[in-house]
Amino acid sequence: MTGPTDSLHERVREAALRYELLDGVRSVLVGVSGGQDSVALLHALVILWPQLRVGAIHVHHGMRGAEADADAACVRGLCESLGAEFVLARRNIRAECADSGMNPEQVGRLARYEEYEKAASQRGFDRIATGHTGTDRAETLLLNLFRGAGLRGMSSIPPRRGRIIRPLVLATREETASYCRRHHLAICTDQSNLDPDYARRNVLRLCIMPAVEEHFPGAERALMRACEVAEEEIAWTEPLLQAKLAQATLESGSNAFVLDADALRDEHPAALHRLLRMALEEARGDLLELSKEHVERIAGLLEPDATGTVVELPGELQVRREYERLIIEVAEESVPLPDEQAPLDIPGQATLPARAVTVNAEPAVAPEDFAAGDATRVYLGVEAARGGLVLRSHRPGERFVPLGMTGSRKLQDFFTDEKVPREKRARIPVVADREGQILWIVGHRLAETARAEAGADAIRLTAQFAPPRDKEDT
Repeated sequence: MTGPTDSLHERVREAALRYELLDGVRSVLVGVSGGQDSVALLHALVILWPQLRVGAIHVHHGMRGAEADADAACVRGLCESLGAEFVLARRNIRAECADSGMNPEQVGRLARYEEYEKAASQRGFDRIATGHTGTDRAETLLLNLFRGAGLRGMSSIPPRRGRIIRPLVLATREETASYCRRHHLAICTDQSNLDPDYARRNVLRLCIMPAVEEHFPGAERALMRACEVAEEEIAWTEPLLQAKLAQATLESGSNAFVLDADALRDEHPAALHRLLRMALEEARGDLLELSKEHVERIAGLLEPDATGTVVELPGELQVRREYERLIIEVAEESVPLPDEQAPLDIPGQATLPARAVTVNAEPAVAPEDFAAGDATRVYLGVEAARGGLVLRSHRPGERFVPLGMTGSRKLQDFFTDEKVPREKRARIPVVADREGQILWIVGHRLAETARAEAGADAIRLTAQFAPPRDKEDT
């Protein structure tokens, strides 16, 4: 690496050293819009690290006609003058907005990162550098505070995330403008960035920050330092919290992220909120649109009386308490199951299609250890089945006498005692006699009044459960 040539080079070198942005790196792909920040970054990297393979990718959004074409040509010319590789990617942002329902700012950002990642993978670049400056970091801090962010939001734009690096994170936007003037670098101006009505960030950039700097000189640098303080706090606490989260995680997969409520209940509220944010980020991939109020409502699920409670979140996600489990999952539209009933002959079988269960009945002799057997297989006394059997859905308010007990229990209370999740109860059928008396909660408990004596003639009932059908199959 060459010695410093000006103040911006010093900022870039300091960031690279402090955050290990280029350690062991042989190639960098720079996202270049043609604006002053990304142009300054591309130029600085080529000058400071001549041994690096440096390329630039420009994403044409297909929105500003000839002006956008001129931006792409400008970036291409800069790359040619610097000896940097040039990649042009084209997207139709208007069409993507129509399909997604998001605004152009959101869609454009997602499109850029998709193209950056694709080009870096296809062309073998080790890192992707973006032109985010300390000024961007200060503005993002304010935006995050206005929407109620936690410590992670206060750290604002990270200097590094995965293979994305931000070498200008210690420099201001004024410094990149000065750099472009000193080195006579041509830059492009996107007129949408000068419109306060186009995006909330423009309001901050054009209206709020200038007023703040006027009345509080040095505020921009102070906000940048605040981001660094939050970042330092995260750096030493994050590993501790990651270890706690790992201990509290019971299941982590594509269908659900399950936490041990007991392991979380005694945590300090500040630590608990961060643990929940970390779990939510791991489950959904980001924390967009999730506020402190959302996290507090999830923390409320740890209260003793919160079993069965559900917190709905943006992005079609929900968190529910299921006994001592806190479950983060995609919210599915609840479709009521129909009442079902089918006669069960002996020998024979009956099926309830909506509940995806089949029960087989056949004569047998009750074994000595039948009470300790598989929950999907029971032995009924012949007398209990003499009037005929029915496989059906259970009904509100029904009762039965569980095996080993003398008094009857409501099914609702039985399910609660057995910790059967509320949303799964409707799927559980019963076998009853022709008069309606419940003989078996299928897959759970035989009725005491229906039990067979060991060694006596009996009716063996065997249940087979199929996985619930996907919506596309129903």
